[in-house]
Amino acid sequence: METNEIATIGYAAGMLGFAVFCALFLGRWQSGPYSRWLGFAAAASALWTCVFALQSLGYGWWGLPVGLAEWARTVLWIAALFLILRNLDSRRLAEGIALRYGLPVLAIALPVLVIYSNSRLESFSVAVVVGSGIVLTLILISLLEQIYRNLPSDSTSSLKYLCVALLVSGAFDIVFFVRAITSGAVEAELWAARGYVAAFVMAPMAIIGRRSALEATAEIPRQVVLYSFSLLAAGASVVLWLAAEFYLSEYGGSWGIVVSIVFGTAVLCGLGFLAVSASTRARMRVFLTKVFFKYKYDYRKEWLRFISTLSESGLENVAATAVRAVGQIVNSPGGIVCVREQQGKTYMPIGAWRCEVPEMPPVRSESELVRFLTERQWVIDLQEKRRYPARYDGLEIDSGFLDSDEWWLIVPLFLGKRLFGFVCLKKPRVTRSLNFEDHDLLRTVGRHVAAHVNQAESDKRLAESSQFGTYNRLTAFLMHDLNNLIAQQSLVVTNAEKFRDNPKFVDDAIDTIANSVSRMKRLMEQLTRGSKTPAINRTDLREALRSASQRSNALLPAAALAIPDEPVYVLADPERLTTVFEHLIRNAQDATADDGRIDLVATMSGGAVHVSISDTGEGMSAQFIRERLFRPFDSTKGSHAMGIGAYQAREYARMLGGELDVESQLGHGTTFTLQMPIAK
Repeated sequence: METNEIATIGYAAGMLGFAVFCALFLGRWQSGPYSRWLGFAAAASALWTCVFALQSLGYGWWGLPVGLAEWARTVLWIAALFLILRNLDSRRLAEGIALRYGLPVLAIALPVLVIYSNSRLESFSVAVVVGSGIVLTLILISLLEQIYRNLPSDSTSSLKYLCVALLVSGAFDIVFFVRAITSGAVEAELWAARGYVAAFVMAPMAIIGRRSALEATAEIPRQVVLYSFSLLAAGASVVLWLAAEFYLSEYGGSWGIVVSIVFGTAVLCGLGFLAVSASTRARMRVFLTKVFFKYKYDYRKEWLRFISTLSESGLENVAATAVRAVGQIVNSPGGIVCVREQQGKTYMPIGAWRCEVPEMPPVRSESELVRFLTERQWVIDLQEKRRYPARYDGLEIDSGFLDSDEWWLIVPLFLGKRLFGFVCLKKPRVTRSLNFEDHDLLRTVGRHVAAHVNQAESDKRLAESSQFGTYNRLTAFLMHDLNNLIAQQSLVVTNAEKFRDNPKFVDDAIDTIANSVSRMKRLMEQLTRGSKTPAINRTDLREALRSASQRSNALLPAAALAIPDEPVYVLADPERLTTVFEHLIRNAQDATADDGRIDLVATMSGGAVHVSISDTGEGMSAQFIRERLFRPFDSTKGSHAMGIGAYQAREYARMLGGELDVESQLGHGTTFTLQMPIAK
């Protein structure tokens, strides 16, 4: 069988397929917004295959009929695809860029290609068809990419099958036209194969015929890509192909084959390197996905929802809304947030969303978890860590509650380069693997959450400072009242010399003194010690402990003292340090029955001294310790207490370079441990 006979069969089969396709869509064009235009394009393709079938039988030639059929087919497909893209792109971004930049570039490229083709081909009509065919096919491929890229990921439209069919046909046409230029003539084998290619692309188009859902059933696309990878890649390939062919044919000489072999070897080596290097493939995949493909998230919607969630919180539920804002991105059902205490060395939970804060020890700044988050700045997938521990450098997490299967992700919260805290998210019903996009988004929102929570904590501290300012102003008024009381007492003393024998004066004096004593007691109950700046001296810790124990012995139970035999020196103000220990002992006495026990023990280790005050009292809940114990102006002892004793004790310990920790359990007592560096 001759080549022209083979070509006739292929073009006839393609003509039959396109005719059926045309009748199908022109017969029910109202079933979709694109059906009529697709029918017109199919009719042009049927006419195109008919012209080429006749030519293969010897009834035509390369001239006006072939050129018109070639242009009509491609232009009508371009028109149909353009209308589809216009319907998807409601903002007309791609259309505007194409008209502003694309058309001028193509207007320059078309005559250049035609002129170059004419220099390689004997017939000018063939050169026009080939040159314009390359340009129009590149436009067609670019539109296919834009449509496929902007179809919603959950769309049920059959347009994706149309894109696949036309992409196969367009890729073959690019090869056909470029080969015609490089070889100087239309190759009979490729020309005969075009009909069969046209017939084969009917397979994916047949799926369109079985479905009526040509429109995209989801929302307006999340983005309109302002560049075209297919146009760039295909255009660059054509240019490189033509340039290489021209150079080798003109200047290659005897070493043209050598260049081809070296180039082919380099390509094979590169492919082999990609085949054996998993990390390189992963980086390449991430790079190509970031640059050329559609993203998983609609970042505009995600960011608006994220900001809306954060703005719902007041000062009381900042932590809960912060966890919610992060968790809703990955559909987590709940979680907790831990932040570093101000001027402290540990990370403590400050709130939770849809779960209880677990019983957990403080996460210290020198722990492996904090070190890993600080160095890697990476979201920890606990499920992935269990399956592939090598990916996390054998990380061991000290917090035991994270060993439970209900926890999923640990998202770091950074303020600049400082690890401010982290969010622990619970596992949803259906978990998914995280890719680079999830990690980038979670780390970005983590930084925003850190700034938001830090701002809320700063607002709280500002409110506390305001309370201290109010308290100082109150102290000034109280001192004024004390001066008035002193003036009353001075008046009694002055008049006593004159009226001491008068019974009425004596009665009035006693009443005045009684009233003054009552008022002074009420005033003194509202004042705290240590209003002046304390001095820092080399202080024997044992003397401070003995003094605090003696001052507290008037109440039961008395503290049992266990201190070292040798002096233990610390840099502190003796009176202030004694007051701190006294306050802790009195708190233990208030919480413990008279027949209970209080132990005051001092030990040394690692260049620091540890003083523990343990009692067998009623204890405290974890929520009380977390939310109220160290909050100033919050007391459980009634209105006569200021509620700043525990706060002052912890702040003074931190000022000395130490820390005050507390361990307690309801019904089983409490232990305060004050750690301070030993003076050198």
